[in-house]
Amino acid sequence: MPFDSMQNDDRNEHLALSGPVLQRLAGSELITRGSVNVISVKAIRRWAGDWWDKKRVDVWTYVERKLAEHLDRSDLRARIGEEDFLIAMNNDQGLAAQATSVRILEDVLTHLLGAAEPTDLGVRAVIGVEAGGLVCRPVDASVILAARARRDSTRSPIRFDIDPLEETRRTPVAFTTAGGAALRVDFTLEHMISLKRNIATAVRIEPVVTHLGSGKQISARAVSRLPDRDAAFIDEAALKYAAVFARASQGHDRPDLIVPASFRTLGTQRGRDMLTGTSGLSLALLRGGVMMELVDVTRGTPAGRLLEVVGLLKALTRGVIARVPPEKEALRVLRDARLQGLTLDASDLTGPAEKIAADIMAFGREARGLAPMVALQGLPAEGYFAAAETAGLTHAALRAAYPVAATGTKKAAG
Repeated sequence: MPFDSMQNDDRNEHLALSGPVLQRLAGSELITRGSVNVISVKAIRRWAGDWWDKKRVDVWTYVERKLAEHLDRSDLRARIGEEDFLIAMNNDQGLAAQATSVRILEDVLTHLLGAAEPTDLGVRAVIGVEAGGLVCRPVDASVILAARARRDSTRSPIRFDIDPLEETRRTPVAFTTAGGAALRVDFTLEHMISLKRNIATAVRIEPVVTHLGSGKQISARAVSRLPDRDAAFIDEAALKYAAVFARASQGHDRPDLIVPASFRTLGTQRGRDMLTGTSGLSLALLRGGVMMELVDVTRGTPAGRLLEVVGLLKALTRGVIARVPPEKEALRVLRDARLQGLTLDASDLTGPAEKIAADIMAFGREARGLAPMVALQGLPAEGYFAAAETAGLTHAALRAAYPVAATGTKKAAG
């Protein structure tokens, strides 16, 4: 959700800038996408003291070297005054762009000062253009550092400012299926890691469904085949759980929130009314940071109907993702759906390691160019990240073994 630079905010700062760089920014969508940041070497200037006039050219040269190392050729970079460097990225936005800015500044501070203290990581997000300059807002480096974690924890970036009691009230939930089976649903979170920038640009809700009679966990594919009524119950519970985190997913400085739900549920007016009518999920919050993941789209799904439903959901939310089934020609129905992302669930990958690797490579090859985000989720081990990157995927996620609250309770009990 773009920041409103016109609102009075004590955090807003104004940075003088003129000439071609300002004109180029004013005529692009880079700022509204959250792709423009400013890094400051003020900590180095403070350390240099009276030596700054002699040292500054060397500092500027090293910063330029790091900018060239981390940025693409098409990215815009410019020094502003003595201490500030503007970075505008064409292919990254939000947390990914901020993470790159923080990484560049960390490298510079570590090289020149021997360490990069969080308090010295002076990064500002550019949120607007005004006459004669830029409107900026400080980036909370602690959010960036937390978003580097591969797994969910109490310090996940989306857990900042939430009430843990609200979460524990929404998970687990239990119900009886139409066939008479008693099931329990525990909700947990996965960090969707940008493989290019090594940071969680989204956090995905994952329902863990257990058969109470046997204690066995039901696979994601089996859950997607539950009858409509049962699927709708899980979807409604997932939306109520998502409401806890929706406000923490707003803005370019927080990861998006991905909520899985059945295409059968959201394909109905009743299902979409449930989406917009869930307490804590206002339309503004949905559009500001919540993405829906359609979990049961198959090659038999009518392409025209899929396109229609995706269009309706895109008007209500930040975007729509589809989970790809392990079927031949599974992507055919998705080619014209204008999705924000495609994802393959690791629980659908079976067989020896060679076959799994081949399936990942095939997914990357077939999905290339179909959506901005192409992800492999629910991975059992971090080693698969390399395979995902080799396959050309943009994101990967490790499946959490337990919800954070359950893990904490388990440790406390022990």
